[in-house]
Amino acid sequence: MRSKLIDSRVASRKREQQAEQEIVVKAPKVEEVGFLELDDQELTEGEKRRRLASALVMIGALMGVLSGTLILQGNPSGLLNSSIFKSTDSLDIHGFVLDEGGYPVANVTIELVDLESGTVKDTISDENGRYVMNSVLAKEYELHLAKEGYETVILSFVPEPIGISPITMVEGEGERYIDDYTKTQGWSLENAVALATFEGLFTLGCALVGIHASFEIKRKKRYRRTQALCWVGLFSRGMIIFGPTLILTGMILIMLNKDEFEDQQFSEGL
Repeated sequence: MRSKLIDSRVASRKREQQAEQEIVVKAPKVEEVGFLELDDQELTEGEKRRRLASALVMIGALMGVLSGTLILQGNPSGLLNSSIFKSTDSLDIHGFVLDEGGYPVANVTIELVDLESGTVKDTISDENGRYVMNSVLAKEYELHLAKEGYETVILSFVPEPIGISPITMVEGEGERYIDDYTKTQGWSLENAVALATFEGLFTLGCALVGIHASFEIKRKKRYRRTQALCWVGLFSRGMIIFGPTLILTGMILIMLNKDEFEDQQFSEGL
């Protein structure tokens, strides 16, 4: 009986020692957590700035991609087929007839000649020299203004919502031609389409250069080249000012981290 009691105590003692050893074995796992935290802390301040700069430039460039896409989607080429610019649309035209002294000329016979069909629509100016013609199709016309004692004025134009510029009647005989079409159509819709397309493609191109600059920051190979790419990325104008502000901030962070680029280290070594 006594020996059994001794054996039991010995066995209990062995189990306690084994438990203590197991606790000691598990201790390194706690140290692994500390190692991970230490690894995160090993990032230098320069590396953190460079990563932040890369992220800022990337976000700013992506805003530029968005802006370029919106410009192309809003391209006025779509308006060419819209009802706004169809010849079936109509508007009211209006204007004033004045003499050389700037005074209104009343009772001027005004004829609107359709160059395609040859049809004529007429009216006369009132005591204030004003005239109005309703429901005129948006296409090329000639406006003939005639009154006894004055030269006949023949105006070539395309109706616009803003109306026709004041027309001056000159005393005398004969005819006087005015080509107002070149004045009102100097900037055509086709030109607007081309400009908007160019602007959208230019914005997208600069944005793609900015994205490339973001990767160049991570590579930290050539400092001047990276800054030049960022500079081009500024012209992507992401959301007007927000994108360029982010890219510019990234460029400033790169300047603070300039020495980490390989070409700068090489030049310092020389």
